[in-house]
Amino acid sequence: MDIFWLEAVVRELDGTVTDTRINKIHQPTADTLILRLWNGRETLRLLITTDSRYCRLHLTERDYPNPFTPPRFCQLLRARLAALTGVRQVPGERIVEFSFRGKDGEYLLIAELIGRHGNLVLVDSHRRIVDALKRTSGSGGERTLQPGVEYRLPQHRERTDLRRQLPTIPEDSRPPAVFGRWLLNNLVPMSRSEAHRLAAQVAAGMDCQTVLGQFRERLLNHDYQPRVIEKEQGAELLLFPVGKDESADVQFFSTASAALDAYYYPLQFQSGQIGDGRELVELVRRQLKKLRKRRENIAGEEQQTEDFDQRRKWGDLLLSNLHLVKRGMEEVEVTDYQQQPPQQVTISLDPKLTPQENAEAFFKRYKKEKRGLGHVSRRLQETDAELYWFEGLALALDEAESPEELEDVRRELLDAGIIQPLRTDRVHRQSGSRETRFLRAVSPSGLTILWGRNNRSNDEISTRQTGKDDLWFHAYMQPGCHLVLKRGERKGELDEEDLLYAASLAAGYSRGRHDHKVEVMFAEGKAVHKPKGTRSGLVTVKAYRTLVVPPRRLKENA
Repeated sequence: MDIFWLEAVVRELDGTVTDTRINKIHQPTADTLILRLWNGRETLRLLITTDSRYCRLHLTERDYPNPFTPPRFCQLLRARLAALTGVRQVPGERIVEFSFRGKDGEYLLIAELIGRHGNLVLVDSHRRIVDALKRTSGSGGERTLQPGVEYRLPQHRERTDLRRQLPTIPEDSRPPAVFGRWLLNNLVPMSRSEAHRLAAQVAAGMDCQTVLGQFRERLLNHDYQPRVIEKEQGAELLLFPVGKDESADVQFFSTASAALDAYYYPLQFQSGQIGDGRELVELVRRQLKKLRKRRENIAGEEQQTEDFDQRRKWGDLLLSNLHLVKRGMEEVEVTDYQQQPPQQVTISLDPKLTPQENAEAFFKRYKKEKRGLGHVSRRLQETDAELYWFEGLALALDEAESPEELEDVRRELLDAGIIQPLRTDRVHRQSGSRETRFLRAVSPSGLTILWGRNNRSNDEISTRQTGKDDLWFHAYMQPGCHLVLKRGERKGELDEEDLLYAASLAAGYSRGRHDHKVEVMFAEGKAVHKPKGTRSGLVTVKAYRTLVVPPRRLKENA
């Protein structure tokens, strides 16, 4: 977060978060604070993080995990701070001072958003340090940040204030390759990203003095246009307008906070800093490995009992040929007249048993294996259902884009008894269940399409959102979303274009999403049923048809 974004956010915060009451402070990660502020109308969430990769502050609409036991610095802030009374940026620096009123006096919470040296420091009305998020001893030339020590700002380097004057650029600093470095070394405010963009304009043929003058005008007029541009190499944040964006994939935001929120949150989530995705993925992977091994063993048992009917046949042949069998014989050769043409069959015997007892032994083993085959078949069905359920969880984890979706998977594992509850679960239970989240689209002819992101939302789609005349879709024989094409007031056959569109979405949100073509089953809602007692995401379909379609994903949901 460069100094220009910081200035834009501070302008938004001044008057928005001032004179607000602190409802709660929590610390979701080692370097991040969330302040929940009540302004008399709504609760605002102010995020401050000093993590070197994501160093920033802004208002957020996102949900971050709330540790059950607050860390030391968080406990201190909860005890000392009651209301936020003001916000101020130190001129020319990526440092913001938040003024607070507490039960025993006035405080400043100073956010130093300076990359790997970022820190949060609480000082009293005499600018004495109460405590710091990261205490430093003063060794190696760094400042001392310890309780009781007077707070000092980081060392400031004198540079030309661009707001006060437009400097004349020296001739030797006008070439594009030099211009960017000159901006960084001599002007304030300035950032590496903006210096690079200004140098790029000079490289494109513009005069460097004109480029700097135009940028100064935008800066003085607070001419902000917060947006995120999606490029092949990744997303890019832009604050100031720079003419027509090269990429058509641009998302505009009404505030700098909203743009920062949208840009940084996915980065933290994908890096694993937010949520417990890695642990859940590993747990599901181990369970799938165990279940596949179990299925392999059961299939082996099934194969061993496949010839159980042969035992009965051998028993019948022995009974009809008792005159050929004597005690002590190890085998006997008889003629099987049921085969055409009749064939000679050799039957192994137990020499300790009489002919009659050998026949009875075959019948007894036949009955036992017949019973066992039913047991093996039932275990195989149960294992297949559990495998499918875990494969659905694996797909949901792969598709997850927020901690809330990870929490849905964790809740499902918790309800199934796969994992043990955490201490924080007591807090979650008190907050009640969250609204089920679906993905939505509109078919080519205007019909509503809904589909789930995990087993729980798939259950909701199949059991509550799918009417008897609606059409239900699912990738055939592989994990995927449950999707419903709502018929609405339409009667008769639906347009083929609508069916293909819905089927392609069902394919796109399945394990086959990277395949060239995917077979998708679809059925009327009245043919889809959830057996009693089955886990979420499991249904039976009495009658269905299939379509083979290319997978499709919507960009806004991808």
